[in-house]
Amino acid sequence: MIYLVALVFPPLALLLYGKIFQAILNLLIYVLAWVVFIFSLFLGGSPGFVLWMIAALHAILVVNDARKNARAAALLAGGRSPSTISEI
Repeated sequence: MIYLVALVFPPLALLLYGKIFQAILNLLIYVLAWVVFIFSLFLGGSPGFVLWMIAALHAILVVNDARKNARAAALLAGGRSPSTISEI
């Protein structure tokens, strides 16, 4: 579900995982993507779509890394069994 949020509104997914500075950077890219997309409607082409995909890819990679770090921390702490770690 978080990956869908990262695809539709990337800065929100980063905020949900507590990555504030990366969310701010992603928000700048996301807003720039919308501005370029609106201007490109009159000129043709899709550079706004490329910027949006960069923002979405950045959010997906950061969320994936945060989930991987949480999984590794849970394994190191020994607080969860491997079957429940896959649910993180």
